[in-house]
Amino acid sequence: MKKILIGVAILALAGCTSIQVNNSNGFQPQTVKQICITKNPKVIIDGFENSIVRSFARYNVKAEIYPENSKPLFCETTMQYTALRTWDFVPYLSYARFTILKDGQFASEAEFKLKGNGGLALNKWRSVDTKVDELVDQLMGRTPIK
Repeated sequence: MKKILIGVAILALAGCTSIQVNNSNGFQPQTVKQICITKNPKVIIDGFENSIVRSFARYNVKAEIYPENSKPLFCETTMQYTALRTWDFVPYLSYARFTILKDGQFASEAEFKLKGNGGLALNKWRSVDTKVDELVDQLMGRTPIK
């Protein structure tokens, strides 16, 4: 019986995070040097935008946040995002999606989702920075520059 309980606990803790990436043909993330991020005022997670900017900086990509209704003319690569938080003793990031546009056309998208809002998994309380880093790593398709 003890082995069964341990197996169930391991299954409950593993496989709770899902990251999906959808790149269009021809998108080359290694060519991105600057990205303009459109602020989403519906996302009310403290420091979320700063986390995105910091994460892209790990790849030597200059990221800047712009008001939701502005369209910087000088920026070939833009990003839109959404994020949700859930509550379980404390709030935590349970969902995020980053959509990259190159010259106004869809180029790439990455989605982070805690299945069942994380359930019993202890990793659901990982920092926003850690979760954002995972998404940016997937979007950039490589390891950050150290």
